[in-house]
Amino acid sequence: MSRVAVKIELTELERNELEKNVKGHKVEKRLYIRSRIILLAAEGKECIEIAEIIGVSEKTCRKWRNRFAEKRLEGILDLERSGAPDTFSEEERLEVIRLACSQPADLKNWTLAYLTEAVKEKIGRSISIETVRQILKSADDKTAVVPPSPHKLYIRKSHS
Repeated sequence: MSRVAVKIELTELERNELEKNVKGHKVEKRLYIRSRIILLAAEGKECIEIAEIIGVSEKTCRKWRNRFAEKRLEGILDLERSGAPDTFSEEERLEVIRLACSQPADLKNWTLAYLTEAVKEKIGRSISIETVRQILKSADDKTAVVPPSPHKLYIRKSHS
């Protein structure tokens, strides 16, 4: 049984935005593909043709065509994803960074394993080496350590 594709008619503004996505050099590939699907659909092409031209599945083509028909330009953007809640609070993350920036008591430099053990003692709960590594990796170069204070967090982002 053949499915009838939703007819797509574009406003001038929508066409310009979609063409900008197709011609842009710094556009994400998925946005480029979605924009091409809609532009080809607006030319009257069926999903099976569009899928063959672009190299995607017919199901993918139908999905983005229908989303565009329902939500217009908003429809080709990714939906918000909730994801899992953070396991560690911002204060605990900042404590990991502050500790990593301090001088260890028994060693010349921190090792990831030794830092992880020190963090466990400091925050009073378990944390994996990988989580410590990811927290440190997420801290940018402009993160500055400031002395502990009951009125401030330990880490301050500099805005220079």
